[in-house]
Amino acid sequence: MWSESPQTILHREVLLETILNTDGIRGVTLLGGEPLEQQVNLFWLLGKIREKSDLTIFVFSGYELDEIALLGASDDLQKLCDMIAIGCYRQSYRNVDQQWIGSSNQSVMYPNGSRETGLPQKLYQVEIIIDDNVSLSITCFPDDDLVKAIMD
Repeated sequence: MWSESPQTILHREVLLETILNTDGIRGVTLLGGEPLEQQVNLFWLLGKIREKSDLTIFVFSGYELDEIALLGASDDLQKLCDMIAIGCYRQSYRNVDQQWIGSSNQSVMYPNGSRETGLPQKLYQVEIIIDDNVSLSITCFPDDDLVKAIMD
């Protein structure tokens, strides 16, 4: 389901400066919609982040490797990213024991020259956030038992 809330459009220079001036971060993750639908701006941003910082770069794409190649994006992705999540989440392949990805048809690539040293682990990790308004947000891929326990 797509968000119906108003969106804020940032010029890529403003986004770059915001990222570079954010203290306490180790890396940048770009995901959904689909980052590769904005290749020109995506690769400009990633190139500038690489050039001006030591931040690691993780891009999530719902495309498969052959589709990325057809888009002409393989070389730039592999040159600019430290980690790339490949493949669309599929409920029928749901797997909550993987780090960063939620279904077994997905994979995480570490291109040559990756600055990321931590390899993915088999683990079950969920973040539950309760804000000041007692609104609940769950990130990652909670298993059905956890969701049921929270809802009860």
